Amino acid sequence: MLYTRYVAASDLTSNKRVLELGCGAGQGFGLLSASAKLLVGGDYSRALLSSASSHYGARVPLVCLSADALPFKPASFDVVLCFEASYYVADMERAFDDIARVLAPNGSVLFVNANPERADFIESPHSVHYHSASEFRTALSRRGFRVEVTGAFPTEPASDKMQARVTGGLFSLARRALEAFGLVPTTLRGRARLKRIMYRKMTKVPAELSPGFSEAAPLTPLGVGPQSGYKVLYVHGLRQE
Repeated sequence: MLYTRYVAASDLTSNKRVLELGCGAGQGFGLLSASAKLLVGGDYSRALLSSASSHYGARVPLVCLSADALPFKPASFDVVLCFEASYYVADMERAFDDIARVLAPNGSVLFVNANPERADFIESPHSVHYHSASEFRTALSRRGFRVEVTGAFPTEPASDKMQARVTGGLFSLARRALEAFGLVPTTLRGRARLKRIMYRKMTKVPAELSPGFSEAAPLTPLGVGPQSGYKVLYVHGLRQE
C-alpha cells in the first residue's frame, strides 16, 4: 500500500514543485525527488521530521507545520500530496482552503486515505474524521477542483470470494472486539506489535523506498455515491482556472 501511493504520485510530480503533507519519516522522498523539480516535506511531528532529516540531510527541505495553517505564499506548489494524514487534521475545511491557496493555477492535490465506508473499517485512536469519497468530492469541487476518485485493494478479491469473506470477517470481528474493549494500541509501536500477531510475517519498511520495492496495485475508477468495495481511496483534484 505504501509503495503504490508513491508510484501513483510520481505520475503527477514530473518536473513539478511538490509539497508532501504528513510526510512522516519520508520513506517516499526518494521516489518523488527522482522526478520532481522541487520537493518539500511537511509534518506536525518534530520527531518524525528529525528521523527524515537524519536520513536525507539536505536533499529534501523539511518544515514543521499544521495542514490547516500552511506557511507558504500563494501558488508556491504545483502538486500537494497528503497520504493517510487528513483524518488527523483538526480543521480539515481550513486545510482544504489552504491547500487550494498554495497551489498554482492548474495545480493538483492527491489524497490517499483508508476508505471509511468499507465493512471492516476501524478508526485510528487519534483520528478526527475520515472523509468518504463523496465528502472529498464535495469539499474539493466546492473549491474549484475537478475530482477523480479511484480505489485500490478490493475488499473482496475476484478469486475465492467465499474464503475472502470468511477470512475478512474473522479479522474484522477480532479488530472490533479489541476496539470494543479498549485494547486497540494507541502508539505506532503498539499497533506494529498487534499487526505482527495478526498478520505474522511482515516486511520491514526501509528509510527510503527504492524503485521495485514492491508491486504497485492497480487503481480502479469509482463513480459517484457510497463506495465499499475498496480498502483505499485515491482522490485526485485538479484545480480549474
